[in-house]
Amino acid sequence: MKQLLLFVVLLAIVGIVAFMYRTTLEGPLHGTNTATSTGGTACQTDAKVCPDGTSMGRSGPSCEFAACPLPNVELPQAGISFVLPTGYKAQGVSGSDATLIAAYQKTQLSSSSTQPDALVVRRYPIPAGKDANAVMLAETMYESSGMQPTSMQAFTPVIINGKTYQMIVVERFEAVVHVEYYLPRAHDVLRFEALQHNVNNWTDPSLNVRTLPVVKDVETMLGTLQSNEPGA
Repeated sequence: MKQLLLFVVLLAIVGIVAFMYRTTLEGPLHGTNTATSTGGTACQTDAKVCPDGTSMGRSGPSCEFAACPLPNVELPQAGISFVLPTGYKAQGVSGSDATLIAAYQKTQLSSSSTQPDALVVRRYPIPAGKDANAVMLAETMYESSGMQPTSMQAFTPVIINGKTYQMIVVERFEAVVHVEYYLPRAHDVLRFEALQHNVNNWTDPSLNVRTLPVVKDVETMLGTLQSNEPGA
């Protein structure tokens, strides 16, 4: 009788332990960081929110976040992501230019234009002993003259979704308008460029370049920008 009772007690203990083990692996935990089993690996169920609001979970043996789907673009070398405006496609980036992070061309040419409009992203590290203003002045050149701005008064501060960009028009020549937006960060400066062709009223002194379609596209893109400077 005692042996039978001992057997029943041991069986009950084994059942309780098995239930607790299964609950630990598969059951919900408190809060949002619950664990799920994927291919034998328990991944936390916290989510990464993409620039367009899409949520991506962790997956794979390393439990890494899945990449955000298009039109989201992630540029990990610059620590940024954003929503690419409609009608642009990525272009190959040459490794010979270390500052060039990404380039996107308009898939459809504007009327009577032979060159595609474009958006360009560049990154400039801030050297020791320098500041962001020094970098912006050194990396900016007026394309028609080859001259550089002498002070930050040449730039116009533009606030987009809580971030302050320094905007400057570097070209208005033969129906081409080229506008640059700088974003200073702790250790580097990002530059976002809008290049528009076939601007019929480019000589009009009252032209507000921010109303041009490609410039509006880059500002829309910047409105979705998520920035997390590498190493910061």
